[in-house]
Amino acid sequence: MYDACRDANVAGSGIAKLTDIRWDEPSSRAVGPADKVALIKAARSLLGAITHVLVLADKVVIKQLLQVQDKVASSLDRLEQVTNFTEFVNVFSQFGQEMVELAHLTGDRQNDLKDEKRRAQMGVARSVLEKGTMMLLTSCKTCLRHPECASARRNKDGVFRQLRQAMELVRFVVRDSPRANGGDADTMPSFLEGNPACLHAALRHFEDLIEITQMAGVSGKTQEQLTSGLEASLESTQDFTDSAYTSHERRERILLLSETLRSQLAAMLQTGLARENEMPGAEFAAMALRLQQTSQEFRKELQDTALEQANDIFSSSSDVEMVARMKSAGLAGDLDKIDELTVQICEHSEQLQEACKLLRHIAAAEPLVVAAEHAENNLQTLGPQVISAAQTLCTHPSSKIAKENLDIFCDSWEMQVNDLSMLVKETTDICRGRTMAEKQTYMSLPRPGVRGRCPRVRPWCPLASLLRHRVLYYSTRV
Repeated sequence: MYDACRDANVAGSGIAKLTDIRWDEPSSRAVGPADKVALIKAARSLLGAITHVLVLADKVVIKQLLQVQDKVASSLDRLEQVTNFTEFVNVFSQFGQEMVELAHLTGDRQNDLKDEKRRAQMGVARSVLEKGTMMLLTSCKTCLRHPECASARRNKDGVFRQLRQAMELVRFVVRDSPRANGGDADTMPSFLEGNPACLHAALRHFEDLIEITQMAGVSGKTQEQLTSGLEASLESTQDFTDSAYTSHERRERILLLSETLRSQLAAMLQTGLARENEMPGAEFAAMALRLQQTSQEFRKELQDTALEQANDIFSSSSDVEMVARMKSAGLAGDLDKIDELTVQICEHSEQLQEACKLLRHIAAAEPLVVAAEHAENNLQTLGPQVISAAQTLCTHPSSKIAKENLDIFCDSWEMQVNDLSMLVKETTDICRGRTMAEKQTYMSLPRPGVRGRCPRVRPWCPLASLLRHRVLYYSTRV
């Protein structure tokens, strides 16, 4: 890095000399640089030197972030093995400090990312790490207080798994560039590998192919591209037609439009191949236009289906009331009531996950696609965790730690459902043609650059402050 900065300084000094304007006394006018070839070479040299500095600086930042992440992962492994409160307080204090440092670095990195999808994924990972830290604190305390309780162990194991997935996503985003690790990007995290292609993007690609064919005509290659493009789009519609929450009318309409698309495409290709060596005529152009209109109608039907499902959920259910009944049943030690509410929460969680899956298909912006994926994964994890926390409190109704643990997980569930309602609103705005307002990146930590401007003042951090007070409080009770 020092050598690269020195080279950039030398290149800058060289171009400064070449661009120096002097005053010519005999002619009484300013004289600029005469050797333009040398000036061009100097400019290229300066550009190369600055690029080298920027690449090296980026590698330094990535290495620093990955080192801190390795420290967090190591502390997380140690935290999973603790067997008493004294050791837990010491290890968690170190873990909290490292998490704050990781949050600062990932926040800086998130602001530097240019790709919208990667920036959204980093934001999702940071959100999970921050919220998961508090769930980790209460679940570990509950497990230490009641080591014989199987539901407490399941609760704790779920939080550890969630945090490790978030750190896996951070590593993937950070190293997803050729310059980050010498040309090889990390493989996609395992929990994201099963996600199918976004239906909205597949339909857009299919419509673009129609426009190209409308101008250039049909060939063997375009026929294959159009056919495979349509089949890729229709394959994803199974999530809509197979959903138990899709109405019969909507399902029949989707299937009818699917068959219409197939028949119209076949007719267009047959007409185009019959005149393969000729320019597309008026009949072919009209068929292509009808196919495009049907595709747009098909996309709107899918949007209406997904938004109708999501709106039905929020108009017919009250998550606040459901989790309140779960808390009351846990405090009363009513295991039968807990079992009854478990069935309701599982059904409600499944319905929310179905809505997330359909919202992901119709999302027209990458951040919304990432948000829908995150909401689906988070609901799939949080549902069983809320149930485990309630079962633990039901088994130990007088335990203050178990009650606090259930409160934390219920709050996390409610926040996730609120986030999903905001996602539905934003997706609706996009589908209705309204521009989505630019969202400010959520950061409970200070904005990047605060430390650089005020090096002697330690920035206030809500996460660090809360962790510090919680750890000190419980250390006095050991």
